[in-house]
Amino acid sequence: MADRIKAIFFDARDTLGEVDTPGHMIPYRPSTEQLLAGCRDMGVKIGVITNLPGDPGARPGTPEFGLTDEQGKDMVVNAVLSFDTKTKMTRTIGEFIPRENVITNKAAKTSKPAPEIYEYAARQLEVPIAECLFVGENQNEVIGALVAGMQAQRKQCPPGRDFAPALVGRLEGSAVDSGRQFEALFEHEHLLGERIFAIGEKIAQSLLALTNGQDPPLDQGRWISPPVLRIPKKLHGAMAYFVHLIDHFADQVHLRAEESMLEIAIACGYPQAEAQWVFDQHEQARAYWSALDVAWRRLQRGDDDDRWYAARDFAASMQAFVFLFKAHAIRENDQVYPGAGRKFDDTDDAMVLNLALHFGPADITPFVGMVEKAEKLLEITSGR
Repeated sequence: MADRIKAIFFDARDTLGEVDTPGHMIPYRPSTEQLLAGCRDMGVKIGVITNLPGDPGARPGTPEFGLTDEQGKDMVVNAVLSFDTKTKMTRTIGEFIPRENVITNKAAKTSKPAPEIYEYAARQLEVPIAECLFVGENQNEVIGALVAGMQAQRKQCPPGRDFAPALVGRLEGSAVDSGRQFEALFEHEHLLGERIFAIGEKIAQSLLALTNGQDPPLDQGRWISPPVLRIPKKLHGAMAYFVHLIDHFADQVHLRAEESMLEIAIACGYPQAEAQWVFDQHEQARAYWSALDVAWRRLQRGDDDDRWYAARDFAASMQAFVFLFKAHAIRENDQVYPGAGRKFDDTDDAMVLNLALHFGPADITPFVGMVEKAEKLLEITSGR
């Protein structure tokens, strides 16, 4: 029989939220706040065990060391959960988890799933390890906690399904926030979109630099072969990840879910005229993605003379897509989501949220991994 639980430790990244830049975490909203509030109401101690980037064995202050223990604590306790429009107060994870309860691999000098970090965490909270519970999305880390003698529970990723069927609204809405849960889900997907936009911009810039931004190399109607284009291995890899993301993630997971939400909003009284631009810009994006697919195929299979032009076409299509959708996402956040959400009651919100979770794969973690791989190949350190 399991020991009574007196302390619950959560993993940070992909369990409580996403880390969009080193040292900055955006919690899953509203599920993380509901989860932490529930644990607080149970009367248990709450902590975090997290691996920070870098080598915990390196000398502090060196590039190899990465984030410090203090930076890791700041990342967790300062993460914003919600904003109360009545009191004008911001609620952070720090209201539920004391700073000293954030355990990092830098302080423990070892990383999950090594048993020693779980033992260290239990000692810091002065709770017998058998009476501690670790919750995280990573199966290896869950097993590591069990090996250390801690109770453990795997939390599914992406999160929110524990709370999706519940008719629990967020805090009061505002001019740019209806307070509905579906809105929080879509806005969170936009955060990943911002990282994809940054990848697209870097790819386009790199391709234009390879072709020197030149005009077509023609001479009074006489064909002149362009320079042989050689795409560096890292750039080629990032392009391959990007093409996979637009072919298998962006449309199926996000755009179609948004369109389904809007169709329900129109049925609830949201004006078709105010929604039409979203459908039209989605179709425009699909046209850009189709052009990227063709250019990518030409780059892979075309001859040397065509590859130069294919690279320019890839860059031009990429720039057009990113330019359009940067503004598209902001207008959706500030106009469409609040307007549609105000037409919904709690039942509509729950139905839309459940519908959205039926589009695409049950777990988007592999696609987040592709974004991280592309960022690393392009040496992008900021996804915002």
